[in-house]
Amino acid sequence: MKKDKIIVSNRKALEKKYGAKLPAFLQDLEDLKAGDKARGLSTEIVFVDDVKTMKTCKVTAVKNEADARQNKRAIDGLYKHFQPDYILIAGAQDVIPFQPLKNLIHSQDDEDAIVPSDLPYACDKPWSDEPGKFVNPSRVVGRLPDLPGGKDPKYFHSLVRDAITSKPGNQKDYLNYLAISVYEWRLSTEESVQNIFGNTEKLHLSPTKGPRWTPAQLKAKTHFINCHGALEDGNYYGQKGSSYPISHTSGWLEKKIAKGTVVAAECCYGAQLYDPGLTDSGYPSIASQYLLQHAVAVAGSSTIAYGPTEGQGLADLITQYFLINVLRGASTGRAFLEARQRFLDEMGPTLDPYEIKTLSQFYLLGDPSLVPVNVPTKLRDARENRREGMQAKGVMLGQYLSVPKALPGKEEPANIKALVKAHKFPGKTTKKVFVMEGGPAPLARGLQSKGLAAPVKFHVYSASKFHGKFKETNVLVIKERAGQILGERTYVRR
Repeated sequence: MKKDKIIVSNRKALEKKYGAKLPAFLQDLEDLKAGDKARGLSTEIVFVDDVKTMKTCKVTAVKNEADARQNKRAIDGLYKHFQPDYILIAGAQDVIPFQPLKNLIHSQDDEDAIVPSDLPYACDKPWSDEPGKFVNPSRVVGRLPDLPGGKDPKYFHSLVRDAITSKPGNQKDYLNYLAISVYEWRLSTEESVQNIFGNTEKLHLSPTKGPRWTPAQLKAKTHFINCHGALEDGNYYGQKGSSYPISHTSGWLEKKIAKGTVVAAECCYGAQLYDPGLTDSGYPSIASQYLLQHAVAVAGSSTIAYGPTEGQGLADLITQYFLINVLRGASTGRAFLEARQRFLDEMGPTLDPYEIKTLSQFYLLGDPSLVPVNVPTKLRDARENRREGMQAKGVMLGQYLSVPKALPGKEEPANIKALVKAHKFPGKTTKKVFVMEGGPAPLARGLQSKGLAAPVKFHVYSASKFHGKFKETNVLVIKERAGQILGERTYVRR
């Protein structure tokens, strides 16, 4: 039964949160469905714990709302049944859980044991906690969250009203932007902003700018942020040397954001969702606040993110690709799927463990069917044709990409030791080695050169130091095959 869009939620989880107020949440879902119909979309609301409905769809119902495996299986089955162009997850992680993926670089320098992710819901692969299994994204997925731990559905009601009343705006309005960057990363951010907007006129560095941005600056309809973030913290932070001033703060956004704003944040924890009642400030995360203040999309990370201080890589790329696609008239969901696919295409055929983490941790908050920017109709392909192309590309990516697997106890070649020594890491260095697996094995078998047929390895080194509560982490990734160094990359903790 073909549907343009499915809205997926869990009734029992919602009952636990909202009790007698549940009917208001359910009515919002119905209103969203009616709003979709007015836009020409056929939409189905499905509760993954509804045994009768799920049986009709030939899918096993979710019995434990916190079980990631059951939720992944349910959404896969619903996708197969309805073949939707858009999957909208309605609720935060205490309604439909994020999928927990292993963090391949977990160490003293990277505290994330797992990466909470919506990526597996976008992939046609069975449940796994191995992130390398999900390098074939082909589905458009977004999450319209409520507040984790919330007891009042008013927050979700506000987001639904914005989605229902959203209309595509003029491209020139979205080319009016606010860009904020850590001073130390100004060269990298300048390049990103130039790629997105064609100029760097409205890029601001912290320090000395922020966090009290003017109403005119905050009314810009596209926000691009490359700053530090922290766990369960309603602030983003700048940096110059050992100084980490607040660059952007949740409380300052109230009643200052233009309706329809689109946000991309490179920051660590840039799109985290948490219960504001458990924090000292009482404010929700910046991502949650943006949505409450009428932004329609936030693309960001659930955990510690990375990128270079100069040049482009990791968080720089996936966020800028998303905004470029939005500015070209894509729905937010398509813009994010195409950003994931382009990221994989350009980083491949071998992915280092930091690229795998970046792919896993970035997700889209907001209704994925919304189109923020109006472009002439003649520039748009039929939606069905686009989806077919993206599905085919997802299959292709899954077949040709090689993913990293930890290789314990590997001795360092002398040339790599020398390169690491020249890098001058401060303090204790963490070392890991990864060998590539998967990818186009038949091509490797056809190569005549023993050197070229040898597997690619990534030698990963990291070290951290603290500036008060802030942890500065530097990373060196060396690509090697048969003893020959093929390249090196440096990243820092966002």
